[in-house]
Amino acid sequence: MLLKQIKMLYLLMVVGIIGATVVTPPTAAAELTADQIVAKSEGVYPGMDAQSKLTFTIRDPDGKERKVILRRYWKNYSDDEDIDSKVLVFHEYPPDTKGTVFMVWTYKATKHRPEEMWIYLPILKKVQKLPEHPDEIFSGANLKPADMISRDASLDKHKLLREETIENQLYYVIESVPKENNPDYNYGKVVRWIKKNDFLKERVDYYSTDGALQKTQLITWKNLKNAFIWEKVIIKNVRTDVQTILSISDVEIDKGLTDKIFSERTMISGKVR
Repeated sequence: MLLKQIKMLYLLMVVGIIGATVVTPPTAAAELTADQIVAKSEGVYPGMDAQSKLTFTIRDPDGKERKVILRRYWKNYSDDEDIDSKVLVFHEYPPDTKGTVFMVWTYKATKHRPEEMWIYLPILKKVQKLPEHPDEIFSGANLKPADMISRDASLDKHKLLREETIENQLYYVIESVPKENNPDYNYGKVVRWIKKNDFLKERVDYYSTDGALQKTQLITWKNLKNAFIWEKVIIKNVRTDVQTILSISDVEIDKGLTDKIFSERTMISGKVR
């Protein structure tokens, strides 16, 4: 039970790290390189803070569903030299795991420091720190952290495969292959469908190191305060036919969340003040 909770909470937490994406106006006339297209697509505007409700549904091939509902609080630390962001996730459903809380602190890429993670389990009545490398607890999981967060574009070699029209919408189709092997990144390549008019990424295909298609990811966006945020994400494992659906609602940006809420005290009390 503990391992399952850690997996689910981490996956749902990392979704929020993406924040909101600034839509960059298209470049007129000039042809863009694959690197430029990816950079525009991954250009992230996180705001100063955000809170939202996450509804996570896993649907098996036989139609059986499992659901988790969480409340998430996130704060950007763009002015801090070390910390990049902090996140709190409160478990609201199902009832047997209500009160479980997950917290993560991420650090600037230049610091080369892994994120720090903590979990509070009501049954134990204490906060526990988790391993440095989250993928160590993800063997066999349908969804990996890499599926849900933006990967540093400089880690991959990008190639524009083609332009493709789907339902009167023009897309760049970009292939990204890792420059170096990394045990924490289990894909041989990913292929992205990026809208040509606003650079929003709407589909991602994930391939294994042997070239086989593993998963497809579909993203629906919502405009909020002149930014675009995830509204719904669907990932289907083509091997197992298991579908993972994430719906994000009740989103509020720049509410002035304070530093003190991202603490063990808040995890134990279960109250954000």
